[in-house]
Amino acid sequence: MSVTPPLPTSPSNTSLVITYNAMSGTAISDDLMKLCAQLFSQPVKMTASKLRSQSVSIPECTVLVTCFQHEKLVGHAFASVWSFEGGVVGWITQLVVDKSLRRRYIATQLLQTLKVHPLFQRVTAVGLVSSHPAACTALAKYAGVSVHAVDLSFIRENAAKVLEASTVDYLKSGQLRGALFQENVGTGAVSSAFTEFYVDHAEPSKALEKFKARGKWCLGELLEGHEYLALFSVSPLSD
Repeated sequence: MSVTPPLPTSPSNTSLVITYNAMSGTAISDDLMKLCAQLFSQPVKMTASKLRSQSVSIPECTVLVTCFQHEKLVGHAFASVWSFEGGVVGWITQLVVDKSLRRRYIATQLLQTLKVHPLFQRVTAVGLVSSHPAACTALAKYAGVSVHAVDLSFIRENAAKVLEASTVDYLKSGQLRGALFQENVGTGAVSSAFTEFYVDHAEPSKALEKFKARGKWCLGELLEGHEYLALFSVSPLSD
């Protein structure tokens, strides 16, 4: 399903000739999966088969949004939808943008494009785990709120329910960490999950300092092997 993306919520670079496409997990070809795996392999090595098993575990409940600059894949977002006690969540399992095109609001537009897909028109919450503050910010824009004013009580009350009902294996085994979920935490973590995702935090840390300079950063510090956990309430677009 080719779509015309909604108007961006942030300024975009109009010199980029880029197109967005949203499709069901049942329509993802092996060739496209290989392109997505290659793009993700910029930070962490990933094979197409492993990516499919992790991000398209239930194809009919999965959406892939791609961003192409001419014929080159420069961004993608995998997302899955499932029911949990209290609603329906749209979970971003992977959000990747080519390093050469970061800070162009492509991540924001990838997530905005999810809204037009039928699966996402019924969600009541959206969430992700990520080591990068920019991903959390893009999701906040999807929910129409500021990343500096996160509803932490909503995360505290619903994160465990969402992960327990998850159809994604690494999320079901993820451990909630931080002041929202643990007592007497002295690490500075607020809302995170221990997913054993060990990557270089140099770039996320640099970005985090910029976010802190612009306002209060609500999700706390990022520890090794952890990812921020962001979860927002949204209004379904259809019954």
